[in-house]
Amino acid sequence: MKMYIPPPGQKPSRRGVLKKGLLGGALLAVGGGTWLFTRPSAELPLPAGLKVLSPREYAVVHALVSRFIPSHANFPDVHTLDTAVAIDGILALMEEVTRDELKQLLNLFENALPAFLFGRRRQAFSMLPAGEQDVVLAEWRDSGLMLRRTGYLALRGLAMAAYFGNQATWPSVGYAGPPRGLHDPDAPVWKGGAAPRPPGNGSWVEPPAGEPTP
Repeated sequence: MKMYIPPPGQKPSRRGVLKKGLLGGALLAVGGGTWLFTRPSAELPLPAGLKVLSPREYAVVHALVSRFIPSHANFPDVHTLDTAVAIDGILALMEEVTRDELKQLLNLFENALPAFLFGRRRQAFSMLPAGEQDVVLAEWRDSGLMLRRTGYLALRGLAMAAYFGNQATWPSVGYAGPPRGLHDPDAPVWKGGAAPRPPGNGSWVEPPAGEPTP
């Protein structure tokens, strides 16, 4: 099955897209330290060929895609499509500063210290029951802290891009795929023979003298 991975977007500034002031930087730094960081993550079999994600980060991504894209009868299973692996592939294409911030954000989700500070939880995110993970995500989504809201949207958008970028999901949403030949370097080819080729959209051609302006 071919996987469509969207190209990376416009490069952000060197300040990064998540570090908003001192508080944002401090919270991201927490993602990589403190004794509560050592709380165990879920132990999952690692797929071959991961480019970016560590085992701990992969466990978080695996848990996140399960909650962002729960099972639905009319859609392919998120894990059958290896969506967590697709996220790893998307991260590998990103600019380094953005990729590093998203990895810090994943560790912040998993770190038990912010979980304890914000929700009195002592377990890593990947070790929580599914219902409790949903509560954590709702807290991030509705938080008064911009970093948490922005982080939630960034990770959810990443999961959705990886899942719906897989062509196996397209029939479920009624999408037939991109038009064939759209990016053919030899198209479009004018087949009107000696007749003049009409101007394309957005082009202006001065009409011959005596003819009305379109």
